[in-house]
Amino acid sequence: MSEFATTPVHVSAPSKLMLLGEHAVVHHRPCLVTAMDARLHMTLTLAAPGDETFTISAPDVGVERVQGRLAEAFAGGEGLARGTRFIESALAVFREAYGLPRGVAIETHSDFSSQYGLGSSSATVASALFGLAQVYGVTIEPLRLFELGFDAIHRVQHTGSGFDLAAAIYGGTLFYDNGTPRQIVPLDAPPLPLVVGYSGIKADTSTYVRRVGERLAAWPAAMEGIFDVMAQLARDGRAAVEGGDWARLGEVMDMQHGLAHALGVDVAETAALVFAARNAGAYGAKLSGAGGGDCMIALVPEDRRAAVEAALEAAGGEVVRIAPGAPGVRREGE
Repeated sequence: MSEFATTPVHVSAPSKLMLLGEHAVVHHRPCLVTAMDARLHMTLTLAAPGDETFTISAPDVGVERVQGRLAEAFAGGEGLARGTRFIESALAVFREAYGLPRGVAIETHSDFSSQYGLGSSSATVASALFGLAQVYGVTIEPLRLFELGFDAIHRVQHTGSGFDLAAAIYGGTLFYDNGTPRQIVPLDAPPLPLVVGYSGIKADTSTYVRRVGERLAAWPAAMEGIFDVMAQLARDGRAAVEGGDWARLGEVMDMQHGLAHALGVDVAETAALVFAARNAGAYGAKLSGAGGGDCMIALVPEDRRAAVEAALEAAGGEVVRIAPGAPGVRREGE
């Protein structure tokens, strides 16, 4: 370790949206994901020498000054409160890897509501681990940061593919292959002309992951076939993104949405927004994420953006004004 930070450290990490590969990535296939410019912000302040406590304040999730001992963070696999679990797990992982020689106060706030399903837990873990490294003077390369974050998230959720964590750490638009060996490939891509719509339904990701798992158990050959097609669409989509071929990417998105319907995760509210965007002139549109609600995305020609946004609102959606390709976790104010 080098010198500790003498002033509060402010870091942030982006939210994310899945472009292609929902659910298939859980089953060791590739996906495309992009970091969004709505960010999770975290301020870390070292305590006085001899103080061995941590304090977490996260008013966005109802946490007001929860305090514990560093040595007991995430003890027994449980946080002190539901809203502190991911930060406490990050503290525990960092403590095991590098030590926590002095107490720290952590405060968070977010540019985005947790209802949108934009990956707040992964952004929180990425910010916490990166921020702790900044505070304690530790240098951690992105891949090592990913490995630590993957461990921290699994201690809380006991599952997860890691694509959202990769987006939070690396930023930009990524090709993420969840096979063996895992690949995280930042893409050299032009800005994606996306419109994001919120369905009005806060989805429960674990419920839909479990539903897909149940369908996989009942129809293994068919479901594995769907995942294989999704994998090919992710590869085709990567080529379209890198070439800026938005018409082709839109067609791939449409096919991906049809496969999500086959998985059993599409709902009427999201589907209405998808078809409204297509009918208004989008290149293509699909749900983004686990399904059951949350957000959909549309790829649009710039001269049709206003029409697509109006169509989404007319269909009962909320246009979420965020942009893709955002930078990954970073220290602010430098």
